[in-house]
Amino acid sequence: MNHKFLENYADVLLAAVNLQVGQNLLVRAEPVHQEFAAVIAGQAYKKGARYVRFDNNEIENPFMYKARLQHSRAEYLDYVPKARLDTTGTMIDENWALIAIKSPEDPDFLVELDQERNARTARAIALAMKPYSSRISNNEIAWLVAFYPTEKLAARIMNLPAGPAAVEALWQVLIPILRLDQADPAQFWVDHGDRLAARAEKLNTLRLDEVHFKGPGTDLRIGLMAVSLWQGGPSVTKSGVRFSPNIPTEEVFTSPDYRTANGRVAFTCPVFVPTVGKTVSGGWLEFRDGKVVAYGASEGKDVLDVYFTMDEGARFLGEVALVDTSSPIFLSKKTFFNILFDENASCHIALGSAYPGCMRGGSLMNEHQLKAAGANTSSVHTDFMIGSPEVEVSGKTHDGRIVPIITGGKFTV
Repeated sequence: MNHKFLENYADVLLAAVNLQVGQNLLVRAEPVHQEFAAVIAGQAYKKGARYVRFDNNEIENPFMYKARLQHSRAEYLDYVPKARLDTTGTMIDENWALIAIKSPEDPDFLVELDQERNARTARAIALAMKPYSSRISNNEIAWLVAFYPTEKLAARIMNLPAGPAAVEALWQVLIPILRLDQADPAQFWVDHGDRLAARAEKLNTLRLDEVHFKGPGTDLRIGLMAVSLWQGGPSVTKSGVRFSPNIPTEEVFTSPDYRTANGRVAFTCPVFVPTVGKTVSGGWLEFRDGKVVAYGASEGKDVLDVYFTMDEGARFLGEVALVDTSSPIFLSKKTFFNILFDENASCHIALGSAYPGCMRGGSLMNEHQLKAAGANTSSVHTDFMIGSPEVEVSGKTHDGRIVPIITGGKFTV
């Protein structure tokens, strides 16, 4: 893609995170994204940014992470340097904006590595970062998860040999999904966010106690908290700045009562689990009183084995999200092996931490209060896709009425 196109894409991301004049910006990405990160930096400075930092720390730098897993003494794998925590804490305290590019250079770079060592290292990092990741997910700062194609990832998505041709072919799929073919893509996402927010408000007026997913291999009921709030589109920081956490976004979502999920659910899309660095295909989960009590997969069950060792909250739900088949990502008929895209192709659930912003008064609660209200707490959060045109979604209201929500793949509310 030419430089002007990349500048336009960078402008969309900066508008989404709503970068303010005089604000600092952190671009967190892998080394392969450095050239695009420089484009983002250039556009950010033009818009008045005070300082832009490019961060490819241990998780974002696959080469350093792989070297550690292969060669470090086992007793050092739990170590997380204080300097890393201090950097993140300073960024939040100083109200930086954050753009995180989540598209690995090589989606298979951890496949051949020792998964026990990977789990030990990833768990230590996740637990150490939990106080900071919780502050970010609680919207203390404006943050954005974005995508940028890499050759090996494009090859997998497009079923082509890795190289520039695969990246170019993937861009042609991405342009309509990211709405980069619109006259004003940044304004499109503002307007689209308003439409999603209106849909979330319709769901809130229903006062749902439960959401029911029913389809092939799926019969799952998920209870909601009395304080659960449906969200969609833009978020707002504690200082009142409106921003979009994801580009693209097609979902409305809420935090369920983690103690209530019952039934069985089948994954309808392969899921790349970043914490583990591998993909689950043909997966299924069985819940009893909120907890995953049985699970399996046609490929990648070991990914779930590792994921469920992260902490106790990894076996409980922190999010339920609704997406219908009008999503351009669904219409592309592509699996992106990337949560940002695949979660916006279909309904999904997340194993792990809940969003305090999806609860009335949640942003003012501490971890103990969140848990008491029914919000899951965990050091991890990963979405698993469970929607398809064959999966019907209904809700039960506080007064016992059953309301169709998605029928034949389309929203009815």
